[in-house]
Amino acid sequence: MKQQQRSWRVKAAIALLLLWLAGSAAAFYWFFLGHYGVFDEQSVWQHQPLLPAQVQSKLNRQLLPDRRWQAVLITDSHCSCSSYAKEHLQRLQQRQPDLAVKELELAEATALGIDIIATPLLLLFQNQQLLYAGPLATDFMCSDNASVLEGIISGLTVLPGFWLNGESTACRCRAN
Repeated sequence: MKQQQRSWRVKAAIALLLLWLAGSAAAFYWFFLGHYGVFDEQSVWQHQPLLPAQVQSKLNRQLLPDRRWQAVLITDSHCSCSSYAKEHLQRLQQRQPDLAVKELELAEATALGIDIIATPLLLLFQNQQLLYAGPLATDFMCSDNASVLEGIISGLTVLPGFWLNGESTACRCRAN
């Protein structure tokens, strides 16, 4: 009788452990990896690219005339990745005081006529010319270690021209 109770308890403990592991894995995927993937997952930018001149004209009133580096971060309050990106950008701004930052909510950017494929979307301007559009970082929590922006601003990454970065994997939420 005691042998059966012990066997039953061991089986129950194993079942609870397996249930806990499955629940933890599902929660990890949902909270961290559920928004991680290719920024332009549907390859929209390959067929309908975000054109620098159009974006510049739509954001002209948002840009400061006397700043060399300006970042416009388009976020969605319903996307957990947006909070990571905002924190990342705040830390980056402390290290790069020449960077001016403007945040726009998805609805504001859409009202300006900008087609947003995913958020958070970073638009980086150098002397009011759009230089980069895409994710702020290329990992699942938008960390400083995977920053795209810092290398460009510091001069470690030299772009030959406008970079429409839709093929990187990042923390993002689809806008459409």
